[in-house]
Amino acid sequence: MRAIIFCMKVIVLGAGLIGVATAYYLWRDGHEVEVFDRNDDAASETSYANACLVSASRALPWPTPNIGKTIWRALTDPSAPMRIVKPLDPRLWRWGGEFVSYANEAQYDYLSKAKLEFSRFCQSELESTIAETGLDCGYRREGLLYICRSEASLESARVRLKHCAKFGVEAKLLSRAEAIALEPALSHTDFAGASFAPTDAQGDSRRFTRALAAFLSERGVVFRYGAEIRTTLSVVDRGYGVFANLEPLQADKFVVALGPASYHFAKQLSLKLPIYPVKGFSLTVPIKDPSKAPSRGGICEDSLVAFCPLGGFMRLTTGALFAGDDKNYHASNFEAHHDSFESLFPGALDWKMSAEIEPWACLRPMTPSSLPILTTQVNQFGDGSLIWNCGQGHIGWTMSCGSARVAADLVAERDPSFPLNAMQRC
Repeated sequence: MRAIIFCMKVIVLGAGLIGVATAYYLWRDGHEVEVFDRNDDAASETSYANACLVSASRALPWPTPNIGKTIWRALTDPSAPMRIVKPLDPRLWRWGGEFVSYANEAQYDYLSKAKLEFSRFCQSELESTIAETGLDCGYRREGLLYICRSEASLESARVRLKHCAKFGVEAKLLSRAEAIALEPALSHTDFAGASFAPTDAQGDSRRFTRALAAFLSERGVVFRYGAEIRTTLSVVDRGYGVFANLEPLQADKFVVALGPASYHFAKQLSLKLPIYPVKGFSLTVPIKDPSKAPSRGGICEDSLVAFCPLGGFMRLTTGALFAGDDKNYHASNFEAHHDSFESLFPGALDWKMSAEIEPWACLRPMTPSSLPILTTQVNQFGDGSLIWNCGQGHIGWTMSCGSARVAADLVAERDPSFPLNAMQRC
């Protein structure tokens, strides 16, 4: 499993899904690896309670040719899945200017091809990592179901499938009867049809991340928690100074995998990293009646509420709030989770067990292009010891191991395992 290439001391900043996966690939290459994080455990922020869906089939860029309608609704409709609540934020204006520059047919095709192909590469790397390590995170590649309540959403699904098919995506449209045959719990629900992507998958990403961190700890990778990370550009040393709790860190290379906090890390170096934190909300609810619950994960295309069974619980996620760094949440943020799921699978969940229901809000590191930042940062002194691995946005679980492999390639200064010409410009 482990091939000694040449050993460097590499420090990974961030012990979320992306950071821990990066540490694995660096360890596999034979490097001495340390991981620093401000929390008390791995996967404690963005990776803590995400949708748990590996949805490589619908990894499409957010800037679409008709994004103007979506933005207008995000500004004016409080019930919209995407909402802009800080429209005067200068950081959002800078990010948004680049975002809308991609909102045309040519760029949409270009970014779709890049993102879909990279996501398939990443899913393959994720599955290889699970096989190599033997970790159990409940990973199942049995397909995901995308339910269309209305004829309008079914037609949108038809258009999306036709678009994705140009880039080799395997998915098909289902009638209501075909969808029920696949998911019998829908038999009493009124809906128009669905799409099904047989190669999509699901698994508990927090469980994966923490199990992988334990796997690495047993093999010499050092995890240091409770570490506040800072950086500066040292004119004297002509390189990057990185500090944990004000103590200087020494390494040959640093990989920045701080999720949305990567923006603030870059700001300390007078860099404006093109990442904006987009807040999402998740709810983990006990399953009361398994016969009424879905057996696989999926998304309601009308409400954009995602669902994923995790043992005796159901993970529900939705929302894309442009609200700066605010991570607060209120009861009203979870009404769509309840209403949408209950209308699809009535009586499946135990909403009365309030002590067992876990709400969560996290910030997802979105880039204007919807593709991650994977690059080496070379400063004015020629120091290239800093590598960015961030900006995976709403599909960090899908992109985790592929991004990690590429980051390890950049550390080793070898040709990347996946072409990087379409990745987000730094």
